[in-house]
Amino acid sequence: MPAEPFELSIDGINDAGAGLGTHDEKRLRVWGGLPGERVRARYLFGRKFRGQAETLEVLEAAPDRAEPRCPHFGTCSACALQHLDDEAQLAFKQQRLFNELDRAGAPRPARELAPLSAVRWHYRRKARLSVRDVPAKGRVLVGFRERDGRFVTDMTECHTLAEPVARRLTALSALVGELDARAQLPQIEATCGDDSCALVFRHMEPLSEADLARLREFEGETGLRVYLQSKGPETVTALTEGPSSLTYTLPAHDIRIEFEPLDFVQVNGELNRAMIDQAVGLLDPGADDHVLDLFCGLGNFTLPLARRVARVTGLEGAETLVARARENAARNEIENAVFHAADLYADPDAATWPVNTADRVLLDPPRPGAGPLLARIAATGASRVVYVSCNPETLASDARELVGEHGFTLAAAGIMDMFPQTAHIEAMALFERT
Repeated sequence: MPAEPFELSIDGINDAGAGLGTHDEKRLRVWGGLPGERVRARYLFGRKFRGQAETLEVLEAAPDRAEPRCPHFGTCSACALQHLDDEAQLAFKQQRLFNELDRAGAPRPARELAPLSAVRWHYRRKARLSVRDVPAKGRVLVGFRERDGRFVTDMTECHTLAEPVARRLTALSALVGELDARAQLPQIEATCGDDSCALVFRHMEPLSEADLARLREFEGETGLRVYLQSKGPETVTALTEGPSSLTYTLPAHDIRIEFEPLDFVQVNGELNRAMIDQAVGLLDPGADDHVLDLFCGLGNFTLPLARRVARVTGLEGAETLVARARENAARNEIENAVFHAADLYADPDAATWPVNTADRVLLDPPRPGAGPLLARIAATGASRVVYVSCNPETLASDARELVGEHGFTLAAAGIMDMFPQTAHIEAMALFERT
């Protein structure tokens, strides 16, 4: 394979955001290229990059090309679409959702929901940053991994991380470089609430007193709460005493939710608020209804719904999240929300749920989707199901089953841009009983 640059035309874009083109009768993925462009590119080498190239120069630009904001774009793996303008990003993701429905043999929705979008920069309130001591560079690198995954990006700035963390990447690099354990800290997990942020330092060996003192000093200087994690999630402890919970609010529903640094929360806080409002609107519950919220987590949907209905039941597999959901209900003086721990992927014939009927169902499964639950959801008698998805592929296969086997129609669907500048897609769909 030649190492010399070559020219080619980009005629498509794949699901990961790479341009598609043909050179020497070979179909290539060309990073940094957009449909309609003529580019100068070179091959990427290594087994992992077979059939891939990177754009060196755009010779004829597409009208929807944008200037990437971040100087690390193209090296860092965290973003794939900074070179595509905002409206084109939304259109690309919306089309991908409908392509997945077509591939799965699911029907198109009767109504296309407009793409849901919110803040597009400095939105990322949860992130796992890799840490690596690189003597050859004379510094510790703190950031996202490069595209091939073997290296940590030498980052000095980030435009998707929440601002309190983004502006301290260089300070974090310097901090870890001062520690005795700098070679034993593989990652820092950053989590932000509305008003505060926490950093969880994963360490492979016990930290020295000098290291602990330096971390306390950093916490005092920055106001970022420091946590330590020696092994699994259960070992996470605050470095200093004091209130440790992070919070976010849902003003439209008069809800305040507390969470811990490793708890699951939606990454984009502003989009999360818009997502909840859309879900509640599509579900359209009545004041006397009972709503079943599956994979309820901390109560992100459950508690706002409780303000609207007679009763809501939240089911979640993680006992710790169920406990925190109950605490959040109590803090918000909500008494009509009941939470239970349940293995939602257990054999439906053997598992027992605390409720078997509902007027409406809110469904927010992880990436594998809701396949094992669909017959049971249909058996609740619910007239409407709102499905919140982080994986359009499993949403599409589940849609095919709900419509083809369980008597629902796909009334509406559209994407939600939870992760702007990336190729990641979240979606929402409304199913109505026929």
